[in-house]
Amino acid sequence: MNRELEITEAFVSLTDTVADDVDPLTLLRRLVDHCVSLTAMDAAGVMLANARGRLQSVAVTEDRVELTEVFQIQVSEGPCIDAYRTGHPIQADDLADAGGRWPAFTPLARAAGFEAAHSFPLQLRGQNIGALNLLAHTATTSVLTWSREPLRPYDIVTRTQAALSTKAVLDIALGMLAATAEISPAEAARHLHSYAAGHRQRTIDIAEDLVRRRMTPQSVLTPES
Repeated sequence: MNRELEITEAFVSLTDTVADDVDPLTLLRRLVDHCVSLTAMDAAGVMLANARGRLQSVAVTEDRVELTEVFQIQVSEGPCIDAYRTGHPIQADDLADAGGRWPAFTPLARAAGFEAAHSFPLQLRGQNIGALNLLAHTATTSVLTWSREPLRPYDIVTRTQAALSTKAVLDIALGMLAATAEISPAEAARHLHSYAAGHRQRTIDIAEDLVRRRMTPQSVLTPES
């Protein structure tokens, strides 16, 4: 399978995760797995902010990544912290030269076997909600590269943000349906999918109409005669 097809299939799988109303954590676990399988990086993780704005590790490819992420949170220092705070990508091609940048984080990351770290902010509707962390066992000169063509970091980040945004809209719409009819989210999802299929429209388009009040929950919940 060529690289372009692998990339396409990877992001199709992310889209399918959203379309099937799978838990967002499943999407994020697929994301970190794709980051490793499709790039020159050896490990990946995602940290998201909780309601208090404090980052927490939510998806990793291996335990050592979670260790570095938890440590960054504890000492309030590191590439993921900086990416989240600034909203800009943070690059460290060689951690051996970054000791003064993150004096507490760098020794621990290197002790865990990582020599390069690259972090990218994750945003939802213009707000920073977390960061994607990519780590390599050796120093790097380019993130997400292979023998032929590079995949820009924002190709992954932008598509992930779009998927997260879509998931957020679906969750809100399902919540509206569930509250209106006093049914479970699973039952609300069945109503939403059924209505979309019956009107030959995409589920996300119906969800968007519900969230933006262009249609009422009753119109989706009431069967047509």
